[in-house]
Amino acid sequence: MTPIADSPRCFDPSYSLLGRAIRAWTSDRRRAEALFIVVLTGLALVLLMTHYLGWALLKPVLASNPSWQLFFWGGQLASVALLGAFGLVGFRPAVAVRCTSAALELTQGARTHTVPYEDIDRVETISATTYHRHYRRYANTDVFVSVLEEEVLLLRTAEGPVVVALPDPEDRAAVQAQIRTADVDVPEPVPQPQS
Repeated sequence: MTPIADSPRCFDPSYSLLGRAIRAWTSDRRRAEALFIVVLTGLALVLLMTHYLGWALLKPVLASNPSWQLFFWGGQLASVALLGAFGLVGFRPAVAVRCTSAALELTQGARTHTVPYEDIDRVETISATTYHRHYRRYANTDVFVSVLEEEVLLLRTAEGPVVVALPDPEDRAAVQAQIRTADVDVPEPVPQPQS
């Protein structure tokens, strides 16, 4: 039997079209997040400045043709809506955890990671604050987070830590128990000499 634990998808602007394009371009989770914030802020400032410049340059024309003001303001609203749709509307994929007899299989969107039980040195529950302040900052941390609750699972492996966020405490406890029970090695019986 393979217990499955799921974490549903959640709203995250860094998974918008702009965020996914930056993530594909940089292929580094931390750099992509920082670059997304810089690019989105820069685009918002450029848009704001073009709005002000457009109004300053077109004010005499719009004052003499009041019917054109509707198109001008409609274009302003459309550009803000386009930036919002392109840069702010995104959803972080759901996380699925599957416990097989030999390994823990983690899936988030198109990304999968299989962690054999013998590679897990320790499994523990840490606070979300510890995750944000410490483990999230390292490039070698493999993160499977969608909905972030107060606690997350931390798997310590030789390749680096793996963080799994499951919103249901019972799911976290079940996955933790599965890893601990699967990790127990049963010693083989000692052969007895035959007489």
